Order: sequence, then C-alpha cells, then structure tokens
Amino acid sequence: MKQALASAQAGNYDVAGISGKIDALLAENKVVVFSWTRCPFCVKAKGLLSDLGTDYRAVELDTMADGAAYRAELAKRTGRTSMPNIFIQGKNYGGCNDGPGVMTLHKRGELQPLLRRAGAL
Repeated sequence: MKQALASAQAGNYDVAGISGKIDALLAENKVVVFSWTRCPFCVKAKGLLSDLGTDYRAVELDTMADGAAYRAELAKRTGRTSMPNIFIQGKNYGGCNDGPGVMTLHKRGELQPLLRRAGAL
C-alpha cells in the first residue's frame, strides 16, 4: 500500500535513470542516508552518525526535484517508504530505530564495528 502511494506521488519518471543514480551513490559512498531535512528520526540518525565521526553522504530527498522518484525506487528495493533509509556498504540497515536501525545497532554495540569494517570510521 505505502509502496503504491510512493509510486503514485513520484508520477512518471526515468526508472532506469533514478535507479542508476541510486546505484552510483551506493557505490561511491560507504554510508548513505536517504533523508528528509526536517524528519526527527532522520535528524536523530544523522546526529548519531556525526557524533561517531562517520564519513557518510546524506541525500535530502525533500530538497530534490526528483526526490519522490528516489523514494519510490528505494521502496521497490527495500520495502520501506519511511525515512531515513540507511545503507552501509550498499546493504540496507533500515532507518533510525527500525529494520534494525542505527540506534538499535548502536545500543547492541554493533554499529561502530560495522562502520569500521566499512571504512567509514
């Protein structure tokens, strides 16, 4: 249901082009946070990564003309329409608190080792 809504909001777009841009972002960056600038969960997740000294790329979808298309493509890949949508070494780790989420990984003591292995710390 949410994926269908995200696709409808995106309208017609170049699927291959947007998918290729996402692939490039994931290939060129060890950590990518697809985000909305004012989303409290996005702010919290990016704050944690920054506090840890993580080298990450934030992609603020709400500031991009084709942000809705990115969201629709991310939903197809991950089954998630919510933000943030966080990737480490090209693998999706959910958001802030869900899927498992960076806060959950941090509380378990798993986030920093994961970021070190990725070369992002």
